[in-house]
Amino acid sequence: MRKSTVMVVSGALALSAAACGGGSEPMGGGSPSATTTAQFVTSPQPYGQVIGGRVVVNIRDLKYQPEELKIPTGTTVIFTNNDQVPHSVAKGSGPGADFNSGPIEPGATYQQIFEDAGTVQIKDELSPETKLELTVRDEK
Repeated sequence: MRKSTVMVVSGALALSAAACGGGSEPMGGGSPSATTTAQFVTSPQPYGQVIGGRVVVNIRDLKYQPEELKIPTGTTVIFTNNDQVPHSVAKGSGPGADFNSGPIEPGATYQQIFEDAGTVQIKDELSPETKLELTVRDEK
């Protein structure tokens, strides 16, 4: 019994390490950065809550979670694909440079820095029903 307990704990630690570590550092000025992992990504912070200049948006059940979000300028938004199918993150309209993640495979992440205040409509070009309204506020 003890041997199986150790294996479960070791597996959980490996999943935790894969989910939390190793990604590319965000690039400034609204440049994208993508990280791929083998397992689904768990967030060390609640989805939709800005902590330390970062916020995590979950992609699951063909939806961005949350579907509406308010953040301060300069925030890095990390999109995690915890769905069974590939998704994308693309700017539909709003301020700032255009971006498109391309396909984000299940278990992968994509991050984007939002520098310009205003409302950004984000869409998933692979699943048109998947949308996010992102309000970026200048709080300087």
